[in-house]
Amino acid sequence: MSRSDAIKLVGLVVTAYPNSDKFSDGNAINNAVNLWAEFFADDDATIVAMALKKHIATCKFPPQISEIKEIMLEICAPDIIAPDEAWAVVASHLDNSSEHENLTEPQKIFPVAIAKAIKAVGYRNLRDLRRRRFDHSAKKTGLDRVAFLQAYEPEYDRARKNAMIPISLQAAIIQTQSALSGHERKLLQRTQKNLEAQEAQKNKLFRRIENSDCELFLTDSLECGENGKAVVN
Repeated sequence: MSRSDAIKLVGLVVTAYPNSDKFSDGNAINNAVNLWAEFFADDDATIVAMALKKHIATCKFPPQISEIKEIMLEICAPDIIAPDEAWAVVASHLDNSSEHENLTEPQKIFPVAIAKAIKAVGYRNLRDLRRRRFDHSAKKTGLDRVAFLQAYEPEYDRARKNAMIPISLQAAIIQTQSALSGHERKLLQRTQKNLEAQEAQKNKLFRRIENSDCELFLTDSLECGENGKAVVN
């Protein structure tokens, strides 16, 4: 978005909220234009205008930049899935999956943030908590949802905040962090890589075991028919 776009949009704000003290003089308006031009520099002016108009239509007070960014997320980032929507899909999967399912790689069927939350809780733990809702002797219900949301919401909030930061500012932050990272950060990154490698090996072993069990089941389910041909029991 250009500075001329910022002038038009700030002018729209001033017109929509004529009694606001934020735009009491020319200096205040000029400062607002500078701020909008900086923080929306990487954004499409059409999307910013759309978000602003929605805010004007639904709110009595002038918008903060963060409020416009949040509305823009609703428009431009549908892949950042709200916690309740994410849980609804996970709960449906748990309700319809086999009790023998061992979901070692949830990222194959769920978005990354949801898969991370499932892994953090543990798929088996999540499934067991889900099934306890049918146990009338249980003291509490809904622990499955609580456990998932506690793991998912930080991922969701992090994704939203990152998406709201201008791309140029994100790049500057990453560059600064990289230059300042010391022994502790590098140690953590090395540990994470080792854990990811171990998990990959474990998942590979699980798949081999599952394939072996499947082959054994198919072999046991066959018997010889006429002319020595195998038939399924």
